[in-house]
Amino acid sequence: MHQELRRLFRSGGPQPLRSRRFFKWDLEPWSQGGPVAVSRPGTLTRYGSSLRAPVGPVHWAGTETSDYWTGYMDGAVRSGERAAREVIAAL
Repeated sequence: MHQELRRLFRSGGPQPLRSRRFFKWDLEPWSQGGPVAVSRPGTLTRYGSSLRAPVGPVHWAGTETSDYWTGYMDGAVRSGERAAREVIAAL
């Protein structure tokens, strides 16, 4: 494997990192340092089903529409599976 990588990158390859930039996520107002955006308490409980409700033939999917692990990859996959089930049921 090392030989293959050397072969691929022997013609210069990517240049070394010359500068860095840091971001203080805990000062960011929307995520407040967390891995996902923060809603006010009760927001998803009150409006979450509206985010998931189909509008005509359009079925919504995405991590924000998940009812479990909202904001994470797991939530995105779960919402995609849910939306697929809804579409199949609607056919």
